[in-house]
This record gives sequence, structure tokens and C-alpha cells, in this order.
Amino acid sequence: MKKITLIAVPFALLLGACSGPAPSDQTDGSAPAPTAAPATAQVEAPATTLIRAEPAVLPDCNPAVVTLHWNVFTTHPEIKTVKVYSGDRVFVHSAATGKQATGPWVRPGAVFTLKNGADDTELEKVTIGGPACSP
Repeated sequence: MKKITLIAVPFALLLGACSGPAPSDQTDGSAPAPTAAPATAQVEAPATTLIRAEPAVLPDCNPAVVTLHWNVFTTHPEIKTVKVYSGDRVFVHSAATGKQATGPWVRPGAVFTLKNGADDTELEKVTIGGPACSP
């Protein structure tokens, strides 16, 4: 009988060690919270129809080149020219359909405004998406 007890006790201890801590071993009864990467604020790039940017979203806050594409002719055939503003400055004054690359100065959050070239009526805005960058 003693031999069976000596064999059964180490086997029972081995099984107990493999099952992890018992609920009574935890201080508050809950499992430890998984660690997650901190959330990073993002600048949204809403969909547009008249003007778009490539890339529409930048991966980081480093200045980058973005190519703007526009086409107002299909929805506004009366408009012959457009202006694309960056902030309060005219970036390009061009035909109703076209594209233009920026220099390496665009960051997430940059806004380009498409306006009628004749009367500066605002047609649409495109915002470059990506991580929120401090000024």
C-alpha cells in the first residue's frame, strides 16, 4: 500500500503543476489584463468625388510628396478652370481635369481645397490622412 501512495503523490503533484494557478491563488479572481499598444490619434481622410490625393494616407509625420488629381468636368461641364489651394495659397490654377504633384512638404492633416477658377466658389476639400502630427 505504501508503494502505491508514494507513486500516486508525485503524479498528483505533477498534474497540479501543469494546470496553472488555482483561482484561489489569484489576488482578485481576475485574469491579468493583456498588454496592448497605445492608441495613436489618426487624421481621417474622408472620401471625395472631385479631387483625390495619392497617397490619401501617409504612414508617419515625415514630409512627403502627394499627387493631387481632380476632375470637375463630368459633374460641372460649365467650369473650365479650377484652383487648388493649400491653406490660403493657390497651389495650382489649371484646367477642369488634371493632376499635380506637391513638393516634399505634405504631412497628415494637410487640407487642399478645390475651387472654381472663375469665381473661387469652393467645390470640395481633400484632407491627407495619417497619424495626428504636432505642428
